[in-house]
Amino acid sequence: MTNATTMRRCAAAIALLCAGVAATAPPGPVKPASLDLLQRATNPNPALRSYTATAQLSALLHAIIPIHRTFDGTVYYLRPTRKIELNDVPGALSRFKDLVSTTPTYEQATQEYTISPLTDNGKVSTYSLVPKNSGSRVKSVTLTIGDRTALVHNATWHYTNGGTLSFSQKYTNVGAYRLASKAEISARFPGYSVDGTLTFTNYQPNAAVSPSVFASPGG
Repeated sequence: MTNATTMRRCAAAIALLCAGVAATAPPGPVKPASLDLLQRATNPNPALRSYTATAQLSALLHAIIPIHRTFDGTVYYLRPTRKIELNDVPGALSRFKDLVSTTPTYEQATQEYTISPLTDNGKVSTYSLVPKNSGSRVKSVTLTIGDRTALVHNATWHYTNGGTLSFSQKYTNVGAYRLASKAEISARFPGYSVDGTLTFTNYQPNAAVSPSVFASPGG
């Protein structure tokens, strides 16, 4: 065996050893989540003042005989409030309309919640928000925000009665804006549970939206 052959085999062995070490190396340390990321996530479209869009809720109510229904409606946004109006939605599904109906500013969030940054695993950051109002029926909210996108990916509301309401949201480009395209929603409350999908289409950015829309019942 020549010296050159021996050196090549040694180099190959070292490369394999290094690859094995890299494959089994523990992940890097988990960092605390950044409040700056949360601030950006609550204001992903600074230039957007209003919009309208088409909404559709496809929901499955779990019961002895499962009930699946679809509801059409409209979304109205006038910074910083969003309202989803769905037609003929029964009581068990009405919570879905409230799930993503408001988009508080960072300042509003800090006024209404005690915010605890949890962890940043390098891909997503997680936060816990606890209402400052001791009489709130919401016990806490858990948010997951994408580190790269600075957008809310997941949110879960925990209620004092043991119920939970959560959504996992996807986004689309509408001109220069990043807006929700779909939200997978799950409600688990004492006595009933529902799963559904909210889809948003036909966005009209900066459309004229009257404040009176939000003063109507359900606003």
